Amino acid sequence: MRFFTMEQDKTLPDIIRFRDFDICGPRHIFYKEDAPDLEASSMMYLTKDSGEAAPDFIQSPVYLVSDKVKKVLDLYEDDMVFKTVTIADKERETIRVYHHLLLERLNVFSTETEFYSNGSVKKLVLDPKKIGEHKVFLLNDKRFLNPLISLEAVESLLRRNVMGIVFKEVEVGAWQN
Repeated sequence: MRFFTMEQDKTLPDIIRFRDFDICGPRHIFYKEDAPDLEASSMMYLTKDSGEAAPDFIQSPVYLVSDKVKKVLDLYEDDMVFKTVTIADKERETIRVYHHLLLERLNVFSTETEFYSNGSVKKLVLDPKKIGEHKVFLLNDKRFLNPLISLEAVESLLRRNVMGIVFKEVEVGAWQN
């Protein structure tokens, strides 16, 4: 069992820029349980001087995934919740459809996880028993803001040539009976 964090590649050149939002700035995380409080769809606009590169995963202002990523994540995790976000570029007269990703939070820390005295994590280790059959989720801890996805999902995304996503492996502990 292998898992990876999914992060936006902040080094992607000529990236799109939202009007009224900085996609490299602070993020606002909404969770699966917030879904009833959010609109089914919303609209965002790009700046006049926006770049053209649209990553398949955007972390800020909220988690947004392209159709390509949505389809893959939906295959691997039951009961995924997405809200449609239409992104309009008035200058180029184009529209992109993204999906606000609302993930379930799980407490899957292993007893092998090590913390510094100030509470920050020295060594993160996930417990495979607590993960169970989940393939896409967030850690139930505000110190870890990136989605976690299984190796199978990462491989599936890479086969589809996703752009602007960085995957970093996270340690998963041994299966304990």
